[in-house]
Amino acid sequence: MADEEEDYMSDAFLLGLEDTRPGLAFGAAAREYKKETNRKQKETENRVKPLKQRESERREKALSNAIDSSNKGFALLQKMGYKEGKGLGKLGEGRKEPIPLSIKEGRGGLGQESELKRKQEMQQKYLQVAREKRVKLEAKQQEQFREKQKEIFSNKQVDKDLFQSQKACEQLDKAKNLSCNEVWFWPQTLTETDEEEYDEEEYEEDEVEEMESSEKLVILTEYLRRVHLYCIWCGTSFTDDEDLKENCPGDTSSAHDDY
Repeated sequence: MADEEEDYMSDAFLLGLEDTRPGLAFGAAAREYKKETNRKQKETENRVKPLKQRESERREKALSNAIDSSNKGFALLQKMGYKEGKGLGKLGEGRKEPIPLSIKEGRGGLGQESELKRKQEMQQKYLQVAREKRVKLEAKQQEQFREKQKEIFSNKQVDKDLFQSQKACEQLDKAKNLSCNEVWFWPQTLTETDEEEYDEEEYEEDEVEEMESSEKLVILTEYLRRVHLYCIWCGTSFTDDEDLKENCPGDTSSAHDDY
């Protein structure tokens, strides 16, 4: 191989080549991008800051530095005996740090914050009263619901006791060959023929229909105790009046609750 011929596999040939990898290229587009980036950075640095930001920075800078003897107020304090680092007053028992600043922000006038606070307190008070009223109303509704359910249960229990009394009255009357004293003393299980016979009888039907179940139960209970010496809640017949009074707690369902 001649000396003039280049060896493309040698290191000398590779080192002589220019590095033109895409990431390292520095052409016109790259230079323009860098120039634009520098321009935006300078604009950001030279941009005028908002007034509030400038005031805040100046205030923080001023507060971060303690006043010295060049300050007229500080000089007057020193003439009156004040020593730096100690509290105010003759014995140095007063304030050591300056009164903190309370910066007012916003465009509201004097007294606006207190007015807003007063309105917020009134609103909170109103909401509290509304919550209390709602709680009381819910409690009242729950109480009314319980009373209604209790009344429904009580009415059902009265109807049940009345039906038991009617069945007992029918059995006891038939055992003594007694006829039905009142049409409702026995259970109302009538045939069509019986209904026609009862329709022909003269009795105050309207008065019977208007009578409540509780009233019927009182009358029928008194009849069973007086005629048959029987108590539906005890479930037994007694030998005589003395036995009934001594061994039966009373003539109502509630009297037998704890018996």
